[in-house]
Amino acid sequence: MLKAWVHGMIKKTDVVIVGAGPAGIGVALALEKLPGIKYVILESHQVGESFRRWPTQTRLITPSFHSNPFGLADLNAVSESSSPAIFAGAEHLSGQQYANYLAFIAHQHGLPVVSACRVHQVTPINHEGFVLDSERGSLQARFLVWATGEYQFPELSPFPGAQWCTHYAQVQNWQRFEAPDYTVIGGYESGVDAAVNLIKLGRSVRLLTRKCTWDPLGPYDPSLSLSPYSRERMYAAVDTGRLDILFGADIVQVETRKAGGYRIHAADGRYWDDAQVPILGTGFRKGGGAQQIAELWQWTVSGHIALTENDESTLVPGLFLAGPQVRHDDRIYCFIYKFRQRFSVIAQNIGQRLGLDTGALQTGSGAWGPFGNEDCCEGCQC
Repeated sequence: MLKAWVHGMIKKTDVVIVGAGPAGIGVALALEKLPGIKYVILESHQVGESFRRWPTQTRLITPSFHSNPFGLADLNAVSESSSPAIFAGAEHLSGQQYANYLAFIAHQHGLPVVSACRVHQVTPINHEGFVLDSERGSLQARFLVWATGEYQFPELSPFPGAQWCTHYAQVQNWQRFEAPDYTVIGGYESGVDAAVNLIKLGRSVRLLTRKCTWDPLGPYDPSLSLSPYSRERMYAAVDTGRLDILFGADIVQVETRKAGGYRIHAADGRYWDDAQVPILGTGFRKGGGAQQIAELWQWTVSGHIALTENDESTLVPGLFLAGPQVRHDDRIYCFIYKFRQRFSVIAQNIGQRLGLDTGALQTGSGAWGPFGNEDCCEGCQC
């Protein structure tokens, strides 16, 4: 079916997964456990594309370690038996290393990935699934899993004048920033990572942030507070004397100056002048790639996607979301070790509705280690 469709024939399949990052590959591995299921993965570029676009110096903030023999899967693994740490020989993988790990897993399992196949339009069909129009033609599926991630969808317009800035996601290599000093806007992971890497290269950095994200007052959640890896590197950067952190800086505008350079305005009236292009560490669009089919989701007041308990669209039956945009009440699944808990949930639901044997998905609590184990703790909001 896959080869015939790739060569231009309109075909039907049970499931289409859009996106071949950790979410898409992970869901595919769960579907592989359903006997007789037909599915395909459509990827606009190549497996792990978002990670391949990371700056050269960027590393995964969650550590990889081969603890599998003791029942604790590598935090960044997309299959229970694999380990990015063993694959790459690294604890904090680069984007290229992690993308290569994903490609290795896809090849090893013979996953039906169609690369260079951008989806242009999705049309729901009442009670019959979806028709997807893509660069390779049209494909009809009973179920659709949207796993497009967020890195390729940066928030480029957080305030007027942002077009004069360089977003973190537009940086290929920090070595190309050769001026002695820079201003970074944003104090969460990408902003701090930008500052840390620039300082490591000998630059001085002014970091403008609304609040301190590394000293949480409540229970620690890495989805809301700076990760220990980033915090440790930031403290080392502070010790150099070349990192100036300014709090309460709610940036509302960046403008060019007649004399040259840029002026950065905060809501409280403060402003800063810089000869260099400001760097945006302001994050990514809410919903990430799910914005491509925005009309098929119900959006909450806070700008997130409302889902059923099975990660299905509340508006369009048969449409599932996988990846860092998944949220359920206070639970934010924006790390790989978090959203991988949802792979079998999606596969289980699809398998049951197709009348397939889902027994292979019944691995019991804690298949990925303590996370996801209901007996692990009481009232856990992981």
